[in-house]
Amino acid sequence: MRGFRANYEKFQAAGAEIIEISCDSLAVQKAWTASMNDDDLPDGVPFPVASDFWPHGEVSRAYDVFNDERGNSRRSVFIIDAEGIIRWSNVYTDSIPASGEILHEIEQL
Repeated sequence: MRGFRANYEKFQAAGAEIIEISCDSLAVQKAWTASMNDDDLPDGVPFPVASDFWPHGEVSRAYDVFNDERGNSRRSVFIIDAEGIIRWSNVYTDSIPASGEILHEIEQL
């Protein structure tokens, strides 16, 4: 997530908005965003952070990335256009991709 934070202005310049969403509760999300303040990126998380906690995983299920065994969503990225059409998506097994990969995909659209 650090790369997305560091390159947020590049995403905005490309006409994109980042929204981070997980199945964690609002309290966990608030604690996580508060922990993101550091010397290199003192503004914390500059983009919206949303909770898919209740009804648990409803959004993740709609995008077919909810992991029933673990009770959370799989690490995924969706590029959705202004009309709400998914133009690109990928599910990651280990971690989220580098922000440069996503910027490249946006530029290709």
